[in-house]
Amino acid sequence: MDHPATAAEAIRAAGLDWRVELFTASALGEPIPGALGVVRMDRREPIAVVGERYVPVQNSAAFEFFDQLIGEGHAVYETAGALDQGRRIWLLAKLPGEVWVTREDPVGKFLLLTNSHDGTSPLRALFTPIRVVCENTLRAALREGQSSGVSIRHVGSVLDKARHARRLLDLALKYYDSFKEQAGAMAGRSLRKEALDLYFKSLVPDPKEGDPARAAATRETLVRLFETGKGNALPTVRGSLWAALNSAAELVDHERPVRVKPGQSEQENRWKSAQFGSGAVLKEQAWSEALALLG
Repeated sequence: MDHPATAAEAIRAAGLDWRVELFTASALGEPIPGALGVVRMDRREPIAVVGERYVPVQNSAAFEFFDQLIGEGHAVYETAGALDQGRRIWLLAKLPGEVWVTREDPVGKFLLLTNSHDGTSPLRALFTPIRVVCENTLRAALREGQSSGVSIRHVGSVLDKARHARRLLDLALKYYDSFKEQAGAMAGRSLRKEALDLYFKSLVPDPKEGDPARAAATRETLVRLFETGKGNALPTVRGSLWAALNSAAELVDHERPVRVKPGQSEQENRWKSAQFGSGAVLKEQAWSEALALLG
């Protein structure tokens, strides 16, 4: 759908209009004390075992608090999906405007809303800048102590939902203001070869034991992306710390090998890693190390 107006519409368009229910968990025909099974009802498929105090948040309710901002024109629902047979669902919303890191290099302002049905994570909103020229997703925990994401308490009343959405919008605006300042400083910092090598080695160090060939090959890929990666040849970006940071993002999002489990696609596993797994960790580390180089 083009610009769904509500979270419920976005969820239906993405095929996420299903419920989960709780049932007594059992093993070998016997109940498991203190445990409940989470069943995805459209498939009648068990997807998780949780504690007896677990209360599911249905897909239809998980993101509806954000409809307040959609209706006011502060954001647009972009896309949505599920991971791990529905254990995690997510919805990407775009905020108006872009962050211009340089006059040639815009970054889209997105919120990644995510919820789990296996008890592993709460309803969260992750601030997710996306570089337009290459669709690299970034993950930045900013210097002022602003996190790259916030947990969201599930609230029932319309008034509470509106307040919660407004608070999230305020946090996002502050986040992207700081992001613009710090990313712009990175674009203005040139890197010599020695500093570049040290930066990439901090991200991909040689193993303490064993063959360092794999780490060395990954660093060679990072150097290649620094020189020829999408958007890194722009005159206002070439040779900068910002280009080095985006080399790491492009590696995670588009080039690094990912493990593919049976029944899953490479695209799904790459997205999961980039947003919630080891890829997200690497991107946050790349941002932190880049901030350290700024001094």
